[in-house]
Amino acid sequence: MRADALQLHVRQFLTQQVHLQKDAVICCALSGGADSVCLLRCLLALSKPMGFTVTAVHVNHQLRDTESLRDQKFCEALCQKLHVPLTVTAADVRRRAKQENCSEELSARLCRYAALEEISADWIATAHTASDNLETMLYRLARGSSLHGLGSIPPVNGRFIRPLLTVTRQEIETYLAALEQDYVTDSTNLTDKYTRNQIRHRLIPELKRLNPSVERTSVTMLRSLRSEDDYLSQQAKAIYAAHLQNGSMLTGLDQMHPAMGMRCLALLLEQQNIPFDALLLERLLALAQQGGKWNLKKHVYAIAKQGTLTIEQILPDAKPLAEKIPLHLGENQLYEGYVLFAAIQNRENHEKIDNIHKKFANVCLDYDKIKGDIFLRQRQYGERIRLCGRDFTSSLKKLIQAKVPPQRRHTLHVLADDDGIVFAEFIGAAHRVSPDANTRRLLIIEVKPILNRSVSPVSDNEME
Repeated sequence: MRADALQLHVRQFLTQQVHLQKDAVICCALSGGADSVCLLRCLLALSKPMGFTVTAVHVNHQLRDTESLRDQKFCEALCQKLHVPLTVTAADVRRRAKQENCSEELSARLCRYAALEEISADWIATAHTASDNLETMLYRLARGSSLHGLGSIPPVNGRFIRPLLTVTRQEIETYLAALEQDYVTDSTNLTDKYTRNQIRHRLIPELKRLNPSVERTSVTMLRSLRSEDDYLSQQAKAIYAAHLQNGSMLTGLDQMHPAMGMRCLALLLEQQNIPFDALLLERLLALAQQGGKWNLKKHVYAIAKQGTLTIEQILPDAKPLAEKIPLHLGENQLYEGYVLFAAIQNRENHEKIDNIHKKFANVCLDYDKIKGDIFLRQRQYGERIRLCGRDFTSSLKKLIQAKVPPQRRHTLHVLADDDGIVFAEFIGAAHRVSPDANTRRLLIIEVKPILNRSVSPVSDNEME
């Protein structure tokens, strides 16, 4: 790409996507590498004809000792030569990585953007390219991502603008060569220590063998993905606003397309400051269809019934829910830290019913003997149960005192149908639903402790 063509490209970006006004100040994030030096030269060439002011900022990450200082000195000398005001700031990346238990790569990005946020300017220009965008998309594809994540780096995000986002790295190097402009090279970009470099050095060359223009064709694809994501986001916000009640209740989830339902749930969780991932969104959408309760974080639960999901805080001393929670196949959560799994299996998948060992029989019910609907709930005062193999009923309270560890008595899972208890955790199944020679379908119950679920500490924006 010729120098005048690249400058025209940046000019069109500033005019069409940023709607740049005269007397605006654009601060260029300057690392000293080819991309940022190219951006600085382009902005400076356009500043007078377009009527804006250019400044620069360099963030020293202090990760490469003398090389980091070399980069800083290069940026200082370049800006002095070009008469561009430069702000230099230092960041302790290693310290932040330890404090926040994240990679140095992510820590560097967090430090860098924190420093950029402090800059006084109308716009902050970063030198992300089409090559960076492709690398980011591949990184997120490998890690798993939504449509929003696959759209990669947005051209405009608040004050941050990326004028070179549709320019390839090769075009930038050609542009700098035409200007006889030198730049520095970060030695860490030459190793495969970081995931980004592995994608750049190993994966993209293979893609270029299949399609030499893969970076250029990815520009069109990513533009399309961002456009579709933007449309769906707008639709989701409108539907979300129409179905949100009392700030924490989302109705109509059973009538929404699953993709729209998950977007609306994401908006609800964001509003409630609750971390989430795709797995949790899928689980909550299923919960809205089937009814039930799911712990989101300490004392905060999602409670669903008939397509409506509500976020509620339930303190330890709060009264139990008056409503029963229908049991559904798969995971059911009633108490924080525990999941009840339910599955229906055919009898032929197991040995003869008479030979099923006692431990298994305690969590194995004859599904066809259940009367009416089956519910998951808390134990109730005065309940009794006749256990498998017994000809008398026992007080549930006494059984709990004899068999349930004290620390688990307040989180005891109970299953009941229209005739009463059919299963109590630690205690076993009721005699009336125990498997026998005529059993055709088994309801298998298992309660397990779970780890606290949270989103990955790696942000979708780590590659930006």
